[in-house]
Amino acid sequence: MNEEEMIKAINSSGRNQELALVALYRKSAEFRRHFLYKGLSHQLADDFVQETIIKIFHGASKYSGSGGFGDSSANSWMWTIAKNIMNEHFRRKKIDELSIDDDSRSETSKFALEVELASKNPHASFDQTARDCVAKGVEDFAAEFSDRARALEMQMDGEDIASIANRIGRTVAAAKEYLSQCKKKLAPFIEHCTPLLQA
Repeated sequence: MNEEEMIKAINSSGRNQELALVALYRKSAEFRRHFLYKGLSHQLADDFVQETIIKIFHGASKYSGSGGFGDSSANSWMWTIAKNIMNEHFRRKKIDELSIDDDSRSETSKFALEVELASKNPHASFDQTARDCVAKGVEDFAAEFSDRARALEMQMDGEDIASIANRIGRTVAAAKEYLSQCKKKLAPFIEHCTPLLQA
């Protein structure tokens, strides 16, 4: 069940709604990986996953996207909800930092700076393997370009171009071009892994 079908099923009732909830829980593993990757604890990531599922479930009736792939797709809408929940947490954390005394602030400010630097360069760790580096790069790419990542995933799973074109609502030629552009957009997210691949 794709994201568009999930939303339609959530807005229905009975068995369809139950199936949509199961599919949404499967999809939530993507959100959880992203939250953990951004440095949240397992407990906080789980809490945010639950909050994301609830907001998607309750907000499904208000979804008015165009379907398919793009900024108004169901996938992008779901990711926007997940990212907004996490960003709100970091905004609240910054406000809390400003309200605590100076001695404590220095430690939390250091942590906030580390989080900010990590978010700008999440691949700075020198202990990672090439596979970890590429996986993190792809995950970061997917968080920013969820529809493009999904299209590349279809291709990596061995799906033929005609099938991908049909699923993303493009001609075969347009789908080929789209996938080519997706690869170009992915490149900056994984190019720093090249030295690890050669090691």
